[in-house]
Amino acid sequence: MVDEDINDRDANRVIVLEGTPYGTPVAKGFDDADAAESFVVERVRGLVSADQRERFERAVADRIVSEDGAKATSAVLEGTLAYIRALAKAYAHGKVAITARRFDEDDDARR
Repeated sequence: MVDEDINDRDANRVIVLEGTPYGTPVAKGFDDADAAESFVVERVRGLVSADQRERFERAVADRIVSEDGAKATSAVLEGTLAYIRALAKAYAHGKVAITARRFDEDDDARR
């Protein structure tokens, strides 16, 4: 099986994990990245530090995240899944993780 990076077009199940290494993580599943987007934005909004809040709100409004000032992730160009992952990475400080699963036609046969 080839390990591929899953993007919006291939992902049909998105799991959002919340928590810290010291607490019990909570998982919430969504049918696709678009369904998970508003949930992730609200969770990250609650975790963003006060000095980064304006930058975060601008990233949400423009739908583009610049994690390090040089590399940017755009929802329009790279897709919703890449965008919400970048938001979580840049502003949630490891407290929100996003994983995706792609189901192919052979999955039903393997179950």
